[in-house]
Amino acid sequence: MAKDFASKEPSQRQLRVAEEIRHVLARMMSQNDLFIDGLKPSYIMITQVKISPDLAYATVFIRGIGDVDTNSQVDLLNAHKGPFRKAVGKQVRLRIVPQLTFFQDNSFDEASHIADLLNNPVVKADIEKYKDEE
Repeated sequence: MAKDFASKEPSQRQLRVAEEIRHVLARMMSQNDLFIDGLKPSYIMITQVKISPDLAYATVFIRGIGDVDTNSQVDLLNAHKGPFRKAVGKQVRLRIVPQLTFFQDNSFDEASHIADLLNNPVVKADIEKYKDEE
């Protein structure tokens, strides 16, 4: 489960550092120079990075592109965090290089499910019925 870093909004520094980390990791995936058996970096999209207030922990959300098994890719990434953390350490100026943890990003699936529900004819009829009552 993803770490809940706090219920308050992230600071500007957290947002900036998280975005820098996302760019570093995305570049690593697009360069396709990772030699991890079974990893398909060109089929992985880094969708979001959330970082703790002390910048010591980063949660990286990924999404598989095409019919890649995202769960197995998450497992591989978590098993081989070293090269990713090293790249972040070299390219992002921080006192402490954050510990990276990879998770599958389900937000796209949830958004698609909500859109499907809203486009359901039964739901549309209910919406129209209540809209007329206003």
